[in-house]
Amino acid sequence: MAVKVYYVSPKGCAEMIASAICAQIGGNTKTEALMPAYMPENTNMMFIGCEGSKADKVTAEFLNSLNPGRVRNAALYSCSPKKDTGAIDEMRSILEGKGINVLASSKAFPGKGFLSDKKPDKADLEDAKKWASECMASVK
Repeated sequence: MAVKVYYVSPKGCAEMIASAICAQIGGNTKTEALMPAYMPENTNMMFIGCEGSKADKVTAEFLNSLNPGRVRNAALYSCSPKKDTGAIDEMRSILEGKGINVLASSKAFPGKGFLSDKKPDKADLEDAKKWASECMASVK
């Protein structure tokens, strides 16, 4: 199955979650920062994450350029204070408007990097791996 894992991560939190997702999925899957990122083509599953309580401009522009021929399914995550889902809600709205299936299990991870210099801890990364497995199982 063709899988892509994208992120925007100025604080490093979303990148750490993306790396945990890739470690769980295995195979040829690699993380890819959204700028610069190659456009996905014929991708069955895309994970995409950002940081903050709003989707940033780069993420929104990238999502607006997609269509179901490029990506069929998406799992969204954000790293934000207090597990705020605002960014996920924005990303979901854009993708569903494009006809791309967004998994209901999209998730907000703790954005510890916004509150201090701490990054996601081991438990957060294990949670991300478990979540990635659940997402993959739901699209097979």
